[in-house]
Amino acid sequence: MRQLLILAITLALAYLSVVAYFSVKMVDSFDAEDPTNYAPDIFTSWTIDYSDPSLPQTVFSGLDADGSAVSITHSYNIDVKIPEGLSFIEWRGGILIGTPESIALWKESPGQMASHWKSEAGINSRLFKSDLGYVLEKANNEIVVWEEELRIPKYIFDRGGFELANDSSELAFKYDAVVPAENGTFFALNLGDRYAWVFNNQISSVSLSNQDLASDDEGESDQINAIDSSAGVLGIVRNHRTNSDMDILYDAERSVVEAVDEAGDVVWSKQIESSPVGKAFEVDIYVNNKYQTAFATADRVYLIDVKGNSVKGYPIKKSEGITGFSVVDYDKKRKYRFLIATADGRMFNYKGEGVKTSGWNFAKLGGGVSVEHIVHIRVGSKDYVYAGCSDSSVLLLKRSGGIRASTSVQVDPQYAPGFRLSNSIGKSTVLFVDADGWLREYTFSDTREVGMSGLVRADRFEVIDVNSDGKQEVVVHHNGKSTFWNSRNEQVNP
Repeated sequence: MRQLLILAITLALAYLSVVAYFSVKMVDSFDAEDPTNYAPDIFTSWTIDYSDPSLPQTVFSGLDADGSAVSITHSYNIDVKIPEGLSFIEWRGGILIGTPESIALWKESPGQMASHWKSEAGINSRLFKSDLGYVLEKANNEIVVWEEELRIPKYIFDRGGFELANDSSELAFKYDAVVPAENGTFFALNLGDRYAWVFNNQISSVSLSNQDLASDDEGESDQINAIDSSAGVLGIVRNHRTNSDMDILYDAERSVVEAVDEAGDVVWSKQIESSPVGKAFEVDIYVNNKYQTAFATADRVYLIDVKGNSVKGYPIKKSEGITGFSVVDYDKKRKYRFLIATADGRMFNYKGEGVKTSGWNFAKLGGGVSVEHIVHIRVGSKDYVYAGCSDSSVLLLKRSGGIRASTSVQVDPQYAPGFRLSNSIGKSTVLFVDADGWLREYTFSDTREVGMSGLVRADRFEVIDVNSDGKQEVVVHHNGKSTFWNSRNEQVNP
């Protein structure tokens, strides 16, 4: 009997220990603090990585008093594996990993770095201190510079930028700085305490250097933002071997797609037979933080690793002719779907090493109609695959390819659309540039013109959170000038 009592007590204590252990784990995870609110200024480079959206990692690096490199990685996963040779401490519901020397420098004394850090959920960002000020680079191509006076940052020259021989162009009056680069143009706007640099790959540096510019009241035929046909940026993909970004560029003259690093060196190059369809996408199909580049041409879908080799199963060849292409990661868990539309009205769905996704049941379109724009949008808990067709009709699809919602909205297929999402797909809107160059906005449910529709002309536009306040603005580009519009359709300063 005594033995049974001891056993019962032992089991009870073991049970309570397990419950307590997992309770602590849950509380720690739930109450975890953001380390960027506490990190000291000795760490002069901060990078946040959303490869795992639910458990982002932040890396803090800098130099100690002796000039030796120090670095700390913060993870919200307190069960993360600690690399050999590194130490760790549990900190405010998360974990700090680094050398003992680095961890010893961690003090909860936020300073200038913390005051300049502005992050956005899901957007990879890097903040670093330069000799001239602080620089924040985001994966959505926004670059913010805090400087006492306007200068052209070194990294712009590193990316192919050069000074204008003649600075009396019309653009000089519309922007605080205009810097042509090899594959486009950098623009700077004074936002009061900082300068926001934006790279535009649709404005030809050749046209700028020749001063082929027009003011707003001159003819449409003189628009300054004609696309430079010799080069274009398809996207940005991380190089896991160097922990830096690569620009994915298309050179029409050489019929080449190539990855170029931050120093301007070619990492890999791929000869192609036809122009790219859409943009390039970063993927990690093996879910091991080793990234590949996906892009499509008129007859092939490529998946290229950092060494320039095709991933097994690629390229996927389509003799019918590819009209639309997108890579979708519905739940941000790196379960990628490669959606390919073809000229005969079909749409295909592939995954992994070029394997067709089972259960896909897209109904072939007739009458010579094909899908040209493919975009994944999420409204509430529901996914929609927006399929913009060559005849201006729009399909709203399920993940399986069937129709999820009906809409009679007509969207000009010349340019990619944008969206303002509401609490239902019917109340959500699609924005596009019409055949006459006006920005239009329609609801999906009853195709009413709302919001920005007819307010401004546009050569292109973006729906993005410009000032990192959690609210999206519409940035309209027209004749080399950018205007910013809030959710109430009022023109504002960014």
